Amino acid sequence: MGLLIPVLVLLGTLETCFAPPLVTRQQTGESSFPVAPSTNAVSEVSTNSLEQIEAEEKEEVRKPLEERVVRATLPAAHTPARHGETEGPYLIGQRTLVEDYCGWGWVRKEGESWGQARWVAMEHNPKTCPVPHAFLPRPQDDKDYLYKLYGDFAPYRAYEPQADVWVDVFRIKGFVSLGPAKESIRRDPPAHGSSKPNRFAERGANLR
Repeated sequence: MGLLIPVLVLLGTLETCFAPPLVTRQQTGESSFPVAPSTNAVSEVSTNSLEQIEAEEKEEVRKPLEERVVRATLPAAHTPARHGETEGPYLIGQRTLVEDYCGWGWVRKEGESWGQARWVAMEHNPKTCPVPHAFLPRPQDDKDYLYKLYGDFAPYRAYEPQADVWVDVFRIKGFVSLGPAKESIRRDPPAHGSSKPNRFAERGANLR
């Protein structure tokens, strides 16, 4: 038993010493360094790139299309001179703007003064005759412009919430532009309704 152990150790040492050598990358055909592409491949890539650049240069540059949308940038003078039904009786109207107050402006009969005019809200049908300022960029662009207004008064009135009053409604059917007025109308629209006598707010609740 004492001799068996040294013999086994000697056999293991001899097996390690006479083991076959490891296979290298050169023997398997692989390279340890990246292989550069061939000259033909490089020339092919360069040729394709040049052809693509030439094709892009020859491509026709498209001109920007003209804008087909006509933007609303017209001054008040470009409101149609005549629009809608313009035959029969008419009123003279002056477009008037009052801050925080609804309505279109003042209207009066031909020959009357502005002291006899009526403040109106305007009702219109966009398909037949819109209000004159509908042709302009902003509603205030025809401030203090005069018009011949064709139409009639509605059998009802419109409520003005800021002043708590009811105002007349003019149903416009056509208009003729008379241009800018010489001056603004120095007259306030209908006063606050609760300041008038015999209002429901002053008489209290109706319990009946």
